[in-house]
Amino acid sequence: MPIKNHNAIMAGAAVVLIGVIFYSYWSLVYTPVEKSIVSDRKSTQELNQKLVLAKSRAGQLSKVQAEMASLQIDVAELEKLLPKTRELPSLLRVFTHRAESNGLVLTSFRPLKPISRGLYDEVPYEIAAIASMHGMGRFLTAMGKGDRLFAARNLAMNAAGSKADTSKTVNATFSLVAFKYHE
Repeated sequence: MPIKNHNAIMAGAAVVLIGVIFYSYWSLVYTPVEKSIVSDRKSTQELNQKLVLAKSRAGQLSKVQAEMASLQIDVAELEKLLPKTRELPSLLRVFTHRAESNGLVLTSFRPLKPISRGLYDEVPYEIAAIASMHGMGRFLTAMGKGDRLFAARNLAMNAAGSKADTSKTVNATFSLVAFKYHE
């Protein structure tokens, strides 16, 4: 074989050998590594999205905790207005204190059977008292403005004929309704 043909064959073989090496490198090394890189980038993007979501939820956690604390304070205040138990001794103390401070003389105080109204119970008390007209008004106002919910119903007043105490001008009978949370 002439040298020119031998060099051409060697050059051709070298080109084919370089092509085989390049193809082998491409298919056996580069392509799997590139697929791994693409897959890692996708998982990195997904993890970054999850991280952003977790950070936003963590930011909301303090807001939710603050709202929860506020709601617990509101619940405590509402339980003062609408207690879960009947609390008769406390009710009697409040009632007698307000009656005495507004000049009422109680002639009768009779608890009645509680009435269920769904989420709450009404606990009525039949009351008869002697007082001045203004004293009775101040008493009912004081009961309505207190920490606990009360309602006065069926108020009936007539003139008192008391000669012993002229400041007591009316006999009043009414139902005082206390409310209790129904569990």
